[in-house]
Amino acid sequence: MLKSIINYIVVFSILFIFSKYTHLYLVEDEISFPLGKVYLYHYLFSLGICILFAYLASAEILKQQLGFVYLGTLFLKIIFFVIIFEELVFGATPLPRIERFYMLVPLALFLTVEVLFISKILKRL
Repeated sequence: MLKSIINYIVVFSILFIFSKYTHLYLVEDEISFPLGKVYLYHYLFSLGICILFAYLASAEILKQQLGFVYLGTLFLKIIFFVIIFEELVFGATPLPRIERFYMLVPLALFLTVEVLFISKILKRL
């Protein structure tokens, strides 16, 4: 379990650093929201989910319901994002389409890697 947790930390950290700075480099205009904080949120939450599932799978807790628990964590991830970035989501001035796309890029990147790790965990059961 420790080896897999270290693997999660390394992969998510590399993804965070590479994708955040590449994305900030590619964004030519000033954006009206803190893109780095959005990346940090998805990094921490996705890493936390993978570590939690590695623990739950090895501890035999809720072994049969881990797929349903994962769906619940995805729902919580969206809810906490809306709570933390409330001003960004429900701000008085709407975001332009390109900035909404910029906000979805970290979600897509981290969700893809997170799903790969969770599917490996669930296949081992």
